[in-house]
Amino acid sequence: MRIFSFAKDKMNGGARRGEAKRFGKIFASLRSPFETRGGSGKALRGALPALFVGGLLAALCLCLMLKGALLGASLDAQRSAAVRAALRAPSFANAGSAGELGDFTRANPFGAEARGAEKAPSRSPLSAFTLHGTLPNVGAWISGPEGMRLYLKGQSVGGYKLVNIKYGEALLDDGRETHPLFLLLSGGAAVKSPPPPPPAAAQSAARAPAKPKLDFSGVEPASADREGAVPRELVDALLMNPYDEIGKMRMVPAENGEGMLLQRIDGDSVFAHVGVLQGDVIQAVNGVKITNMGDAANAVNSLMAGSRFDVSVMRGGKPLELKYQVR
Repeated sequence: MRIFSFAKDKMNGGARRGEAKRFGKIFASLRSPFETRGGSGKALRGALPALFVGGLLAALCLCLMLKGALLGASLDAQRSAAVRAALRAPSFANAGSAGELGDFTRANPFGAEARGAEKAPSRSPLSAFTLHGTLPNVGAWISGPEGMRLYLKGQSVGGYKLVNIKYGEALLDDGRETHPLFLLLSGGAAVKSPPPPPPAAAQSAARAPAKPKLDFSGVEPASADREGAVPRELVDALLMNPYDEIGKMRMVPAENGEGMLLQRIDGDSVFAHVGVLQGDVIQAVNGVKITNMGDAANAVNSLMAGSRFDVSVMRGGKPLELKYQVR
């Protein structure tokens, strides 16, 4: 039994030694060649930094080559775009603001005048204007160097702006301050004529045809017991320039202040044809009380849209209502 145990131990020991030798061979084959070759391994380890730096330089050279290729392609694209732009028709839309054309226009070699704001109109002296009637917050009848006409609020009057209209007053603005025009209560004094026109204007006026006379054929005068009639065409002509008609009369304030006394009336006046007589005191037209010439103008304006109108007068100390139909 001992013989068998001894033999078994020997066999096991030999097997262990064989396995150890095999592991030693495998380990030897796995070791780095730098360790097996001694001095040559040290040389290779010293060459590693040089190889790393060389790789970096090679990568940098590659990047520079790519950058140069991209810049070249960009320059080619810009050159092509410049050629296409040069072949197009020139545009002067921005000539005054940039580039050589802007310098050319600023130099102005031909002496051309730049287009700027329009010159301010010449302004007449305030003494040249006279207020003859007002429509509060609407307009005013004003005479000046260009004659007499109705100016609406906001319009220009001889270089001034009509900014406000009150009862018997109009405000003109010259851009710095306002100037009031007051209604004269002289009651029928002749309207101050404008200054004589220059020779050329006088010749034009001489060649201008005379104003057509008003047609009174359809007018039916009113009386205390009869209603009158006035054609619409005649009323429209009267509204075009009421002061042509007012200039044919002379009115002064009545003694008691209630109305305007008709001192004079021309035979070709509309009021003369509708039955108003010299010496009548006109107190109201269409309910508008008449106390001055401005009220008379406002009363004429009230005929604009109505189909009827009434005139309240005092004749011989007695009130009289004259009624008319517009047809």
